[in-house]
Amino acid sequence: MQAMQVWPALLTATGKKPDQARKNNMASKSSITPLLLAAVLASVFAAAAATGQYCYAGMGLPSNPLEGCREYVAQQTCGVSIAGSPVSTEPGDTPKDRCCQELDEAPQHCRCEAVRYFIGRRSHPDWSVLKDLPGCPKEPQRDFAKVLVTPGQCNVLTVHNAPYCLGLDI
Repeated sequence: MQAMQVWPALLTATGKKPDQARKNNMASKSSITPLLLAAVLASVFAAAAATGQYCYAGMGLPSNPLEGCREYVAQQTCGVSIAGSPVSTEPGDTPKDRCCQELDEAPQHCRCEAVRYFIGRRSHPDWSVLKDLPGCPKEPQRDFAKVLVTPGQCNVLTVHNAPYCLGLDI
C-alpha cells in the first residue's frame, strides 16, 4: 500500500516511471565513468612527461652513466689506475670528486638507476661500464660501486630521498 503512494509522487516529480528514471540515471553514470577515467589517465601521463621521470641511458641519463667513476672505483677496490685516465690530486679534481660530481649532476630520481647501468644488471653483465682490469676483476668493483651514493662516499640523495640505493643486485 505504501509503495503505491510513493509511485505517483515519483511519477509526478520526474514525469517518468521509477524503472525509467533508474535506467536513465545509470546510463548517465556509465557514460561519465569512461570520460573521468580518460581525464585521470591523461593527467597522469602529462605529469610524468613534464617531470622527466625517465631514467634510461640517453634519456634522463648520459649514454654511459657514471663513466667518470671508473677510475675512482678501480683505485678504491684494487689500487690500480686505468690507462689514459687523468691523474690529479688537486682538490676538486680527484677521481672521487669527478665521480661524485657526475652522480650529483644526475637527477635525484635517476641516481640509483645510473648506478645500476654502471655496475650492469646480473641478467646482462656485459652491459656494465665496469671492465675486468689486470689484477682487478669486475666483481669487487661492482660491490664497491653499490655504495657510491652513501654518506661515506658521495653522500647524494636518491629516489628514496636518502643516500642509499635499494635492490642493486637485480
